Amino acid sequence: MPVSTNIQSSSRTASSASQFPPITRDHILNCSYDSWFPKYRASCIKSRIIPLSPEFVEYIREDGIILADDDEAEPEDDEWESAPSTFRPPPEEVDSDSDSDEDEDEAPRLPPNQRFPELHQAIKDKIAELGGAVAPKLNWTAPKDAAWISPHQNTIKCTGPNDIYLLLKSSNFVTYDLEHAFDDCTPTSNSPALSPAFKPVLVLRSYFNPHTAMEFRCFVKNRNLIAISQRDLNFYEFLKGLRPDIVGRIAQLFNNKLRFTFPDASFTFDVYIPEGEDEPLSRARLIDINAWAPHTDSLLFDWTELLEMEVPGGAVLGVVGGREEELEGAEETSGDEDEDDDDDDDDDEDFVPELRLVEKEDPSAFNFSSPQYSAHKLPKDVVDASIAGEGGMREFAQKWKEMTEYRENIANWEIGDKD
Repeated sequence: MPVSTNIQSSSRTASSASQFPPITRDHILNCSYDSWFPKYRASCIKSRIIPLSPEFVEYIREDGIILADDDEAEPEDDEWESAPSTFRPPPEEVDSDSDSDEDEDEAPRLPPNQRFPELHQAIKDKIAELGGAVAPKLNWTAPKDAAWISPHQNTIKCTGPNDIYLLLKSSNFVTYDLEHAFDDCTPTSNSPALSPAFKPVLVLRSYFNPHTAMEFRCFVKNRNLIAISQRDLNFYEFLKGLRPDIVGRIAQLFNNKLRFTFPDASFTFDVYIPEGEDEPLSRARLIDINAWAPHTDSLLFDWTELLEMEVPGGAVLGVVGGREEELEGAEETSGDEDEDDDDDDDDDEDFVPELRLVEKEDPSAFNFSSPQYSAHKLPKDVVDASIAGEGGMREFAQKWKEMTEYRENIANWEIGDKD
C-alpha cells in the first residue's frame, strides 16, 4: 500500500483526514493487486501472483537476512563492481564465537530454499516465465524504498529469488503492508464472514525500465475522474505539449475499463503511458489501484481540495467500500433509463479532469535535493555486515572502533602540534 513519501503533502493530508468518508476493510482489500488484476489483466503489465505461506511471512518479519544457498548459480550481474551482497559465512562461523548459552541453544535458521522449498521453486519458475527479470511487490506496495540495496543499481529489478528476499526484508513499505494495512479502517455492521480474509501474496511483474516522467496518479471521486498528477516531481519541458494526449489516454482507460467495474466509487489509480508508434502516446497501462484514504500520497494536489471538489451528478453518500453486487444492480438499472439520463451522461463526458505537472518555476521542482526514499537507507557496509551474520557485525564494529580511534589520535596530534 503506497505510503506518503512527500513530506509537504503528508502534512497537508493530516488536516483533511477528518473529512474522508469512513474507510472500510473491504475498500482496502479491493485495492489489493490480486483482487483487481484478473479483471483488468489486458490493461496491465504482465504479472504472476504467488500466494504466500505463513512461513514466508514469518521469514520476512524476522530480523537479519538469511538468503538461499542453492547450488545452482544465479545469473551474474556486473552492474556493481563490489562483491555480491548475498555472501554469507557458513553457519558454524557465525555461531562459533558466541559466548551466550541462549545463542548456543537456539536452533539455526534454515535458508529459504530449505525452509519453504516449494515456494522458493515457484518464485524461480515465475521469474523464468516472465523473461528472467521481474519487479516484486506485495498486495499493495513495491519495495522501492529498498532499491538502494539491490545488486541491480538502485532499481527493484530481480533476476533470482535472493534478489527478491533481500528487497522484501529491507523494505519498510513491505512491513507496512504486513502490519498496518488496515490501521485506518472503520468497523462496519457487516458480518465478518462477508468480508474476505487478508491473504498476503507476492506479485512478480515483468521488469521494464520506465521513463518516470510518464507515470501519473489519477483520482476518482464518485465514479468521476477529477484529477491527474505527475508522479515524478521533477520538471520536464516536453510534457507541456503532451497535455491533451495524456488526459485523453488516461480518460480512455478509465471510461472503458475502470469507471463502472471497480467495486468502489472513489479510489486512485496509477498509470504508465509509453511512447506511441504512429501517435505521440500509446495506450495507458494500469500499474496500481490505491485507496481513497489519507495514507495515499496526493502529490501535486491537496487532499482537502480533492475532497471538496464538485463532480457531475452530485455527491454519493455512504461508506467507501461498497460491494460489487450492489454495483452490478446499479448498472442493470442504468441500462433502462430514459433520454433525460442520456443527457446527464453527456454532461459527465464533458467533465475534463485537471492535469497538474511540475512547472519550471514550481518550488516542488527544487524541493527534492535528497534521493528518493533516502530516509530509509543504510550504508552498504552496514548491510553487508548484517548479511554476514554475527561475525560480520563484530568485524564491522571492530573496524569502526579502530577507525574512530585513529581519527581521534590524528586530531589530538594536530592539536598538540599547534601548541
